[in-house]
Amino acid sequence: MRRFAILVLLLVLTACAPAASPDGAATRSAPVSPLVTPAGLRTPDQPADRRAVTATPSAGSAPSADRATVRTVIDGDTLTVRTARGEAVVRLIGIDAPERGSDGRPPECYYEEATRVLAELAPPGTVVLLERDISETDQYGRLLRYVWIDRNGQRSLLNEELVRRGAAVAREYPPDTRYADRLAAAQRVAQANGAGLWGACSKPAVAPTPSAPPARGTDCDPSYPDMCVPPPPPDLDCRDIPYRRFRVQPPDPHRFDSDRDGIGCESG
Repeated sequence: MRRFAILVLLLVLTACAPAASPDGAATRSAPVSPLVTPAGLRTPDQPADRRAVTATPSAGSAPSADRATVRTVIDGDTLTVRTARGEAVVRLIGIDAPERGSDGRPPECYYEEATRVLAELAPPGTVVLLERDISETDQYGRLLRYVWIDRNGQRSLLNEELVRRGAAVAREYPPDTRYADRLAAAQRVAQANGAGLWGACSKPAVAPTPSAPPARGTDCDPSYPDMCVPPPPPDLDCRDIPYRRFRVQPPDPHRFDSDRDGIGCESG
């Protein structure tokens, strides 16, 4: 009877003992908890050379810029390009170059030279970046863009370079005024050096910039705040004045703003 009791006790002890691992060591169960690893920290079993990788924008990249290839140069501030979505006409923002002339009128002073400067800076085949400001297109369906060019690893703003060389003047077209101060500074340099049209033309046939408005007398009509145009009579039209693309406020007695978009004498 005593031997039977001892045998039963040994069986009970064997059943309660922890299971042995293959190498003879007893394994113990441990509570399992979720492992949370902050970004950039290694987990205990992660190799030391694994790190979190984040994308960093390249320095100097133009915001909202699309790559394009220049096809043709139309005049000193307009060109055609080929983009991933097809061909388009681009009107450079913030500048105004001399016009071709129309309706029997001759080209404005420095028109041919300004067109040639743009063709030299961005000849057909040049890869450019097109940066949008606020507006997408103008009333003629042209893309409104700042145009960037890479030269020897340096990115330059074509709009600014045209102004600095005197091939165009700085001109604000709200709401697209992101680089207005930069363009105005380039124009001051061009004026001081007599560059381009500032030295070749007795009076640039484009509107003055708001930063340097002409003197206004008592005979200036308030509908045209950036220049001095007398009120009628006589009744004037765009061919009678040297200004283009200037601000117009009601009542516009000379009817310079025929489409009533706030900009007078936009063509010609």
